[in-house]
Amino acid sequence: MKCSLIARCAIIASALIMAGSSAFALEGSAIFGAETYKELKEKGSIERSFYMKDDAVLSLYPDTPAGRRAAASWTNTEEKPVFLVETLYLIPKEELGSGQPSKTTIEYASKIIRSVSKMQGMRYYSTSHKQEEVLYKEAHLIAGPNDFTRVEDNTAGSADGKTVYCVLHDNSFGKASYKLDYFERPDEVSGTFENLGPLKVGPIKAITPGNLIISLVISDCGDDMAVYLVTQAKFPSLKMFEKLMYNSFSTRLTAIFNWFCNQF
Repeated sequence: MKCSLIARCAIIASALIMAGSSAFALEGSAIFGAETYKELKEKGSIERSFYMKDDAVLSLYPDTPAGRRAAASWTNTEEKPVFLVETLYLIPKEELGSGQPSKTTIEYASKIIRSVSKMQGMRYYSTSHKQEEVLYKEAHLIAGPNDFTRVEDNTAGSADGKTVYCVLHDNSFGKASYKLDYFERPDEVSGTFENLGPLKVGPIKAITPGNLIISLVISDCGDDMAVYLVTQAKFPSLKMFEKLMYNSFSTRLTAIFNWFCNQF
């Protein structure tokens, strides 16, 4: 009788642990819409991009507080972004690292997206050179928008409401500083990069400060993690930039997603 009671308690405890791991999970079809979620389940990822379209509307972001923040992250009311690319991924938690439930959580994902220094050495596929190269030769936090003193990653506690600053030395666009804003709830976490320094294409200042916004949203969907990324940029409307910017930012979003998955 005593052993039976212990066994029953163990089963109940295990059930509670399993339930707790998804207690805050979001319903994929509810936050993305039935059709989009069906396509996402079938393909694993969806991408949409727009160039010089005044009626461009982002449509892949999760209908959640973090998703809506990402979609509304472009705050320049005087000028619209010239270029937008959004990508949505769905990956089973069991395929993230060893698939350990203790790691496939929003809390752990929050620490990953705040580990800016680990982005140094991140690799991507360079479409211009037709080979894999290092995307960020340098990546680390700095003390403030005008203080370039290197500081450690800020991964303690919740990310919610935190603002930090960093330097990224991009393989194509050179070295620039960024502001990062974070938002976190038990079922999702997001981070938004805004460039404080100019990004260059050769000697040309292609993107001036405040005209590049990159947002990342991770949503807990029970057995899966959904990862939404969007780049919004304003640059001179020259035909020579269209293909370059699409290739550059599309491959960067893929690199960020792969980097995120590899951190588990």
